[in-house]
Amino acid sequence: MNSSKTLAVGALTLPLALILMLLVVFVGTEPAASCASTLAPGATGESPEQVPEPGATGLNARQLELARNGVAIGKQRGASETVILAELVAQATESTFRNLANSNVPESLSYANDGVGHDHDSVGPHQMRVSVWGSVGLATLMDPIYQINWFYDQAAKLSGADQMTPPQLAQAVERSAPNAYAGQMELARQVYAMFADIAPATMPAPQAGELPGGCGSTGSGAPVTPAGPFGQAVIDAAQRWIGTPYVWGGGDQTGPTKGGFDCSGLTLYATFHASGGRILLPHYTQAQQDHPTATIVPFAERAPGDLIFMTAPGDRDSHHVGIYYGRDEQGRDLLLHAPQTGQTVTITPLSAWDGEELAVRRYSPPEL
Repeated sequence: MNSSKTLAVGALTLPLALILMLLVVFVGTEPAASCASTLAPGATGESPEQVPEPGATGLNARQLELARNGVAIGKQRGASETVILAELVAQATESTFRNLANSNVPESLSYANDGVGHDHDSVGPHQMRVSVWGSVGLATLMDPIYQINWFYDQAAKLSGADQMTPPQLAQAVERSAPNAYAGQMELARQVYAMFADIAPATMPAPQAGELPGGCGSTGSGAPVTPAGPFGQAVIDAAQRWIGTPYVWGGGDQTGPTKGGFDCSGLTLYATFHASGGRILLPHYTQAQQDHPTATIVPFAERAPGDLIFMTAPGDRDSHHVGIYYGRDEQGRDLLLHAPQTGQTVTITPLSAWDGEELAVRRYSPPEL
């Protein structure tokens, strides 16, 4: 009898034990925050016109990228929580986690940025003065990775840094007047809590002589490549049709057909006119991508007037094409294109296609 009861009880409790074990496996081993984590609602651009919206901290995805790198680089460097919080409170106070250009430093506007400030000659997330720190070159000062490492370098030179409060340490590094860092401590704590578990092993390891890069650059601070003559001609030909309805199969080298353009009809028209009629692309995205006049361009070397082709995960052929328009004042990549039925030719942030394969092609007219 006793052995029968034991077997019965064991049989009844086995499913519960399995459930508990599964809970330990799936809940107790939740992965630490990583560089691949989604940062904010709307950051993936679910609709073509979507711009990253502020999350619970009031920061949008682009701001959170800088905040995350503040934590990630601190972790890579082995900084204490106090020092990392000081870096965050300094960024929050100086720039609200934005890589700022400066209208008083016109050259800074030629680098991708998150906005334009006007404070003396200060640039970047830590608002470093060009007249004080500019010996490294403006390209370096406009790099947020450099500025974050700069803060940690300065903090490491201070004796007793870990005995200071984060606002005190931020003031000691930044030497700002007035000292306003304490007012951003709550935001700094919120951001730190979001990324405190990020593991250095999830980040690209710096090569010899390189600064710790945290989760890596997002393109902010990179030089903005100006449009060449042909690229500008492509843009000029296409943007005259902004507001024209999208029509499937619409558009050829003469202009809108059936009352409008589709995506490849618009690029067909623009490249034809920019080339003086020497490039006549097919009216199909993949055929345009593979055209003999097209040169493959690495995404990092894209320039205004290039065509960008989108291919969904798992697909072999591209399904959409547009004209790279350059970056806006917030440093976002833009696409001039004919979107879809019910919309018109427009300019859209390229982040709308996050998660898809993006192929860049540059066209050269045949020699006369």
